[in-house]
Amino acid sequence: MRLTCLNRGMHYTPYTLYPVGALSARAAAQPREGVLLRGENGGYACLQAWPELGDSPLEYELDALREGNPMRLGARALKCIELDGEARAKGVSLFEGLSVPRSYATLTVSATPSQVYNLHQRGFRVGKIKVIPKLAATVERLVNLAAMVPDWKWRLDFNCTLSPEEALKFWDMLPVAMRERIDFVEDPCYYDVNAWQSLQDAGMPLGYDMPVQNEAIIPARTTKPMMRIVKPARHQSTTGLPVFTTYMDHPLGQCWAAYNAAVFYTGKPAEEVPLCGLITHHVYRPNEFSEVLGMDITPEFPVPAGTGLGFDDLLASLPWKKL
Repeated sequence: MRLTCLNRGMHYTPYTLYPVGALSARAAAQPREGVLLRGENGGYACLQAWPELGDSPLEYELDALREGNPMRLGARALKCIELDGEARAKGVSLFEGLSVPRSYATLTVSATPSQVYNLHQRGFRVGKIKVIPKLAATVERLVNLAAMVPDWKWRLDFNCTLSPEEALKFWDMLPVAMRERIDFVEDPCYYDVNAWQSLQDAGMPLGYDMPVQNEAIIPARTTKPMMRIVKPARHQSTTGLPVFTTYMDHPLGQCWAAYNAAVFYTGKPAEEVPLCGLITHHVYRPNEFSEVLGMDITPEFPVPAGTGLGFDDLLASLPWKKL
């Protein structure tokens, strides 16, 4: 089925998610607006933009869908609708026969030591935390959180809020024992081959997510490999051994990310499958959909019952409007 045909007869319903804390250094703890989409084929998708991180506004994405010329997020939503609709028509789950990778613990900017310890008790052994560009405070807070869970590894995400000099300073400020527990630092500053090479030379393991020109050649430009972060709401499939994450969007979008990760890694040796970031519904207040997934989270992805990506009855009961 051609993706350009899926917007005919498309319907949508808006939603609002309410964060329990600031979600990144660039995103305050404010409500997040998005839409669920229903295609003519009966498939569903989530569309939620993050203008703070370089997306076009949600209204622009929706206008482009109406005009039959989808933008980046809209094109990925149409792909989701296509596959979800095909599975629902067959009466099967998209997750049938697939194995979803385990996840690390996703922490908000305001995560507390007690929250981290609670996640440890639920089986998490790696934490990813969004950090702010206040270096001394960030180092102190990270060390305090890490002290609660001595066997955890950590992944940090600055969302490109540091300068290259600040990124080097941050690494120097970290105690040596803490540095040894860092899996990687994601997007410490905007990509520049010389700056990122300097960070690698200083010993900082790097991961990248931000959209840049010619991003396919980034891994070949520095002397050490870097971890690629893939968000299926924004990115198509990739090569290597990427870390799949949600777009911190609606639970339906969370399931789309989990499905893509499962397709990519099912059948690969367990030792090659990295921990992914697929458990994120807990960063928002509970709603009907997140309650289906369960708020007592663990590293195992809670595949919802139903056809396609699941949530059959809930989706059918929503107030749909013509796009």
